Amino acid sequence: MHRELLFKIKSLMVLRVVVISVFLGTIIILQIRSGQLPFILPVTILIATTYLLTIIYSILLILIKNLKFLCYLQLIGDLLVESSVIYISGGIESPFPFLYILSIIASSIILYRKGSYIIASLSSILYGTLVNLEFYNILHPLTFYSSSTTIPTIGEAVFYTVFLNISAFYLVAFLSSYLSEKLKKTGEELEEKSEDLLQLKTFHESVVKNMGSGLITADLNGRIISFNLAAEGITGYKFDEVRGRHSSDFFNLPLLADNFSILTDNPIRTEDIFIRKNGRKIHLGMNISPLKDDKNNIRGIIGVFQDLTIMKEMKEKVIKSEKLAAIGRIASGIAHEIRNPLASISGSIQVLKNELFHKTNEPNSRTGQALRDTNIKLMDIILRETERLNSIITQFLLYASPYKKNLQMCNIKELITETITLLKNSKEYPPNLNIEIISKYNGITINADPKQIKQVIWNLCLNSIQAMNKDGRMTISVNKKNGNSFYYKPDDEAVEIIIKDTGAGISEADLQKIFDPFFTTKEEGTGLGLSTVQKIIEGHNGNINIESKERYGTTVKITLPVS
Repeated sequence: MHRELLFKIKSLMVLRVVVISVFLGTIIILQIRSGQLPFILPVTILIATTYLLTIIYSILLILIKNLKFLCYLQLIGDLLVESSVIYISGGIESPFPFLYILSIIASSIILYRKGSYIIASLSSILYGTLVNLEFYNILHPLTFYSSSTTIPTIGEAVFYTVFLNISAFYLVAFLSSYLSEKLKKTGEELEEKSEDLLQLKTFHESVVKNMGSGLITADLNGRIISFNLAAEGITGYKFDEVRGRHSSDFFNLPLLADNFSILTDNPIRTEDIFIRKNGRKIHLGMNISPLKDDKNNIRGIIGVFQDLTIMKEMKEKVIKSEKLAAIGRIASGIAHEIRNPLASISGSIQVLKNELFHKTNEPNSRTGQALRDTNIKLMDIILRETERLNSIITQFLLYASPYKKNLQMCNIKELITETITLLKNSKEYPPNLNIEIISKYNGITINADPKQIKQVIWNLCLNSIQAMNKDGRMTISVNKKNGNSFYYKPDDEAVEIIIKDTGAGISEADLQKIFDPFFTTKEEGTGLGLSTVQKIIEGHNGNINIESKERYGTTVKITLPVS
């Protein structure tokens, strides 16, 4: 309201200068042409006075905070200038009483009904006073016209003139204020509706922007016309990159790309593989509906889609967990049935081995030295393979059975350092291997089972050592990052452990099966090491990802939530 009133006052000041300059300037030109030079001076004084008053008003506009008072002050000043124009132009004979009407209209626009009636009343008082003073010969107005016409001496005629002008003042005040009030009310209603519309638009944009699902709209030609923030996050493309382009350029969804004509009131559900901008494949599910205008005519399509990759992977993990649970139940049931015969076989072979050894050492033994060595070697093989089979059963039973975690606060860097120290002192560690631990954060703690985390580091490092044969370089990095696990929110803080080696790498075909139980590329491997690692990591609400290429080494990334 204050800004609007200020704008109106400034507009009044500009309009005043323009009107006075044009109006009185025209009078001066007419007087020069008619040869009535004595009247030029008072007109010029009025113009100069108006300019001076405008300058004063501009200064007061800065000093005075009460804008309504300043507005009344200017309008009263205008009435005095208008009265002066009427005085020097013949008084009651002046053709310019309508100048008061300009101020009345201005007051109705700026100050509405109350202001217009006040200015109309002041105009009536000033005009009536001026005419009465002239009528009683107290004032002698100038005249621009050389006429024999004399001042009316009949009171009725003077009264009639004053009455008509004053009536006109109030009539204009009534009409202009009525229109001004109506305009004000209409403006307020329009502003209110505009605010409601703006709020609705803002709310709509906020809903579309912040909705968790991707939103795409396209016209009947398949050209993309909108693409929300979630859609940018899911696809990796910015709206500016897809605006105006055909939807089939990005979405390998035939229903969206081609079959606009089959759209009905019922949404169409489709799922397919989508390739993000970075090349990663994701599972995309989309509901497609017709986009209609207010006349129920179809103008395009609207698609709401979600990244189902995590859901698919979680579903696969649930199925896998159910299978493992079933296997675990079977394994726990048959473990004793397998181990008991193994124990009997191992014990029997050991007894036979001892007896054979004693008999072949007797002086009169008929069994030769060669026979003894051969049999003992065969028995050693049986014992070793029996022990290996028992180890496989033990590992499988541990893998298939639920882990019992002894959770406690652990410093992740200390766990890694202790594991590497043990590894360097083991027979598996080659002398030419270089291991480097890189961490900017020494105080990162996680709520985990330290033995299981050490087992994870041990298994992964052992795999890297075996892949590098006798020499190479391994780096273990510890970083903080935003979470990306299936079990905790993406904004949660997490620790990322990266184990990178310069080994032989893993083929793309083998990489797809790397976590499958009993899958191994080693002659003496059980194929349960990485499966166990994955189960431990997921049991700690984390995830593990392996990137590898043959002859270029392997990178293992582990993400765990920070406590």
